[in-house]
Formats: sequence, C-alpha cells, structure tokens
Amino acid sequence: TTAFKGFFQIQLIEFKHSLYAGGLSIPLQREVFSRGQAVIVLLYDLALEQVVLVEQCRAGAVRHALSANQPESAWLLEPVAGMIDPGETAHEAGLRETQEETGITITALEYVCQYYPSPGGCDEILHLYAANISSHDLDNFGGLSQEGEDIRVVKLPFEEAKSGLLSAEYKVASTYIALQWLFYQKLSN
Repeated sequence: TTAFKGFFQIQLIEFKHSLYAGGLSIPLQREVFSRGQAVIVLLYDLALEQVVLVEQCRAGAVRHALSANQPESAWLLEPVAGMIDPGETAHEAGLRETQEETGITITALEYVCQYYPSPGGCDEILHLYAANISSHDLDNFGGLSQEGEDIRVVKLPFEEAKSGLLSAEYKVASTYIALQWLFYQKLSN
C-alpha cells in the first residue's frame, strides 16, 4: 500500500521469502522508498584526458551538511544523472539529461551496468552509461532553471579524478562506481 505520495513515494509491503535452509520466512513488513529508475552518464574526454562531472546542491545532503556546520558540503560532485521519464528508455533519458545538465548534445552512450544503490529500503535502479566527448567547448554551467537546477560543469584531468577516487574525496556512490569503471575497466585495457 502507498503510505506517502509526493515527489517520491513510500510503500508499505509485506512479504515472505524462501529460506536457505528450506521453507519460508516469517511475514516481513517493510517500508520501501519508491524512487523509480534513474540514469547516470559518466562523460569523459580521451583526447584531453579529462572527466566531466557536475556539481549541484543535493537535497539528501543538506541536513547532514547543516548538522556538521559545513553547508558547502551539500554541493556534490557526480556524473550527469536524472530520473527516467514515463515512456522513456534509460538510453533516451541519458541523452536528454546530458543535454539538460551540461548543454552538450550526444547521440551515443556506452552501457556500463545497472545496480540498486540501497536495496535494503529503496526500489531505485540506476542505469550507468558513459560517453567519450569533446569537452573543449563545454559551458561552465548547466541545468534547467524551471526544474530549479543550478549546475556547475567540472572538468577534471584524469590524474586528479583518479587521485580523488583513491583518496575517498567523493561523497556519491555513482561517482565512485563510474570512475572505478573508467580507470580500472575501460582505460586499463
């Protein structure tokens, strides 16, 4: 049943599951944060050896930033990301979100993987893609003002992005997953 419906939803579910030792579990009641599906796009420029990330204030980080008296830490560095609209494929959403958040139009994406970011209480599935682009003429800012987006486009040299990855500077799981793919799968061949 739906317990709350706003920008997102909270569902109350009751279920049983099979047990490793055989039989069924007791009935389990859980609340599930229903976000739907989203797309993530890691942009990188092989010619200039740069990663392109976006920085914006994120609602999920605001409370922690304020309680730590570090309001600037609510601005997070991450790949392009956004919700997949009804009737839209993950690929189409990736192309759209890239244009909306960075101003660049791309036509091809490389599929990387899909994953649950927090399956213990959230049903969201993230679809990760990547695209090799020319970052030379990218604008410094992007986002849709009608959606309240205020985005800074950040170009990081590969060396700096990898150093940030290895020293745990990023705060967003999709940033870690995307950069690990780039540096340890895509570029290691």
